Order: sequence, then C-alpha cells, then structure tokens
Amino acid sequence: MSHRSATDHPLHVVMVSMHTSPLSSPGRADAGGMNVVELNSALALAKAGHRVDILTRRDDDLPGETRIADGVRVIRLDAGPPAPVAKSAQEALINPFAEALGRWLSAEGADVVHSHHWFSGMAAVSHARGMGVPHLQSFHSVAAPLGADLGEGEQPESPGRARGEAFAAQASDGIVAVSSYEAATVKARYGVEDSRITVVYPGVDLGLFAPATPATPPRLVFAARLQPLKDPGLAIQALAHMPGDTRLVIAGEASDDFAGYAESLHQLVHRLGVQERIDFHESLPREALAELFASATVLVNPSHSETFGLINLEAQACGVPVVATRTGGMPESLVEGISGVLMDSREPFEWAHELQRFVDDPGLRARYGAAGRQFAARRPWRVVADELVAVYRGAIR
Repeated sequence: MSHRSATDHPLHVVMVSMHTSPLSSPGRADAGGMNVVELNSALALAKAGHRVDILTRRDDDLPGETRIADGVRVIRLDAGPPAPVAKSAQEALINPFAEALGRWLSAEGADVVHSHHWFSGMAAVSHARGMGVPHLQSFHSVAAPLGADLGEGEQPESPGRARGEAFAAQASDGIVAVSSYEAATVKARYGVEDSRITVVYPGVDLGLFAPATPATPPRLVFAARLQPLKDPGLAIQALAHMPGDTRLVIAGEASDDFAGYAESLHQLVHRLGVQERIDFHESLPREALAELFASATVLVNPSHSETFGLINLEAQACGVPVVATRTGGMPESLVEGISGVLMDSREPFEWAHELQRFVDDPGLRARYGAAGRQFAARRPWRVVADELVAVYRGAIR
C-alpha cells in the first residue's frame, strides 16, 4: 500500500462486485442500478485522475482483464463455474471468490477497497483489514426480515444474507449508502453508528439522458428486472384502466431466480385484453434506454421497495415526469408535486388516474419535465466522484 500523503496523491481504488459485472446490462438477470452506479462512479473517478480496478466473478469466457477506459479495468476472478449462476446459489461461491481476491490484492495492492453488495463485503473485508487497507461497504439493497412484506425490501436470496450483511456492516471502516433511507435501514437493522455512514446519492449522465420530443401516441415506460418486487403487473393493470391509445413499454428480463414470472405477466396482459397496447423489450443498452425514457409521456415505477430509484433520476434527466411508489428512498429521487408524483395506494385505478393527468395535459408534463431536468442536473457523475474521493481519503486518514 502506498504511504504517500492521503490528501494529494491519486488513489488506487479497488471496487468488488462479486455477483454481477458492472458491464452487465441493467434489467437483465441480476443487474440493476448497482451496476450503473459502480461503472459510472469508476469512470468519473478515472476522469478525476484516479485508478480503479473492478473485481467480479468470471461468468463467461471473456479475457481475465478488460480495460474499459484509461484508468479503469474490470478483472474477472475464477470462482466456481465460468458461467452464470443464480444469485440464490452464489453464497456458496463467496469463499472461493475470497481466495482469488486475496491473491489478487496481495499482488496488486490498493489504497482503498469498496465492496458492493454483501457477497463482495464478505469476500473482501478481512483481506483489506489484513493489509491495513480501509474497507468501505455499499449494499444497494438491504434484505428484509424473513416473512416481511415486499415494502420492507427484497427477501434474502440465500440463508446467510442477514448474517453476511451484519458482518460486512460491522467489520467495515465505513458504509456508503445511496440514500438517507438506506442509511437509516442499515443503522436500524445492523447497529451501525451514524458517524460510520455516509450518503452518496447516485448520479446521472446528463449528456446521454437528455430531453427529446415525446412519442405519439402517449407512452408509459416501465424499466426494471421482471420480478415481484418491481411489480410490473401494477403498471399493466393501470394501463387497463386508461382509455384511448396510450401504450405501455416494459423493458427488462427475469433472472434465473424468477424464471416463469415473465410468462405470468403475459398471461395477465391477455386476461386484461391489453395485448395490443403493450410492448415487451429485453434489457436495453444504455443508449437505447435513454432514447426510450426521452420518448415517454411518463415513467411508471410501482416497485414495492427501492433504496433510491435510479431510473427515476434518469427519466427526470430526460425531462420526463415520474409516478412512483412512496416507499424506501424513492421520495429522495424526485421532487414531489414538482417533478414527480408519489403514490400511497397500490390500487390500479388510482395509478391510472395520476398517469392520465400527464397524458391529458402536455403542459403539465412539460412543467414537471423541466423541473425534473433541473433536479437531475445537480447530480452529474463528477459530483459523485468528488464525494467518493472525500469518503475514501477520510477512511485512509
């Protein structure tokens, strides 16, 4: 580890992302907002002069190292089969991944290790501590207690999650949360002191996610992994209560742990008789997703629980209003009554009513959209990088 001044030298940051590569397309398998945050934070850190290595588990036959930008590498470590493994089965891969990670860290070193998700923290924290390197933990989602409803968050995908999250939270030098809601959840569930938690909100690429002319006929957009937590079925049911030629685009795929869920959505579509008004897409590349958001009349986000709600920020950057559930960190991802609407109900006809307001009143859509763009403009990724560097240097000191 370098012994230069902690306040002036470029940092070597190692990000650990065991179960999903930052290069995976959000909305596919187990990829989501975490992947976006990791990748764009790394790119912004590199632009600020730092060096970032992102370590993930090999799940394909690509080379062991991919340089994705000056100063940013993705390193694939061998642990388990070189093929996709359901998230629910990856707990068994923590130890082999940790062994490979330890060998890599011993050879390459780091100024700070920043783990994303509890799998990564379990694998990395003891190696970092053994090297005298600060370890920071980001969860991106915190498991709900067993048996809790979806509003409390996603259920543990494997038996060790609650214990693993507790260990990563308590053994790390600090927690980097994506919202005040997530910070409060980590504090309440795992007893982490306020002084050890820093909130760094996600950012948005304001050049990629930018306003454009909305599509005709009116278009609702839902974009997320297809799973009960995200509840695309509510968006489908709301559409069925809306008159006229309004369409709904659903962009995303189901992971192995929710195989069959997409078929249940298609059955719902046919049962409600709205198959002519809905377009299903697989997970979209970022450029295509930005174009889709910009074409929307409104983004609909009926998720039961989100630690932040990154797609809300991205849609607002495109000048698109958001109708979302008042849950988790989503109130922090928009300006209620100004750039978006937060729903307390899960009744489809009430969602339909709010969505229809934007369909019927282009002026309302434009006002909300302009306010959303202004809100999003406060979070370019360079601001995120600056905030992370402050956290990293504080941990090193």
